Amino acid sequence: DMYNMQPEKKVVGALSMGVPGEIAGLHEAWKRYGRLPWKRLVLPSIKLARDGFLVSPYLAATMKRRETLIMADPGLRRMLAPAGILLKSGDKCYNRELADTLQAISECGPKAFYNGSVGENLVKDVQDAGGILTMQDLQNYKVEVRSPIAVDVMGYQILGMPPPSSGTLGLSL
Repeated sequence: DMYNMQPEKKVVGALSMGVPGEIAGLHEAWKRYGRLPWKRLVLPSIKLARDGFLVSPYLAATMKRRETLIMADPGLRRMLAPAGILLKSGDKCYNRELADTLQAISECGPKAFYNGSVGENLVKDVQDAGGILTMQDLQNYKVEVRSPIAVDVMGYQILGMPPPSSGTLGLSL
């Protein structure tokens, strides 16, 4: 078991992640139910990442509480502390790498992520940080459409992802 001596690595770091399925899942939902062109859906996020946004007081306070974690992560540090100190409320935050990634995904769909240079860069970053993700893992990823689990809360039906995801945990709250 890769976590025997360091159980915290299940929660934080490169060994805590599985294959990211969000891009493929969103694309599958779009293929089934979407009406707008795929590229048009992604453009607002590209613009926000490239042009930046103002750091809110809440975000600044959250970043301050997580400063040690942010400064230890090269990617977070580049984005949230570009001059070596955390951005403050009112500063502009940019994520141009995310903008470039989203641009590729908007033009080529999920294959840019799972089969292209975006995936190669992700795998390199994860492996450089001690993770075990491979390009084969990304290329073998398949979306599985499952029925959600449901719970009734005060007359509202709340839906969540079935196991093995953490949907049951969320619904138990």
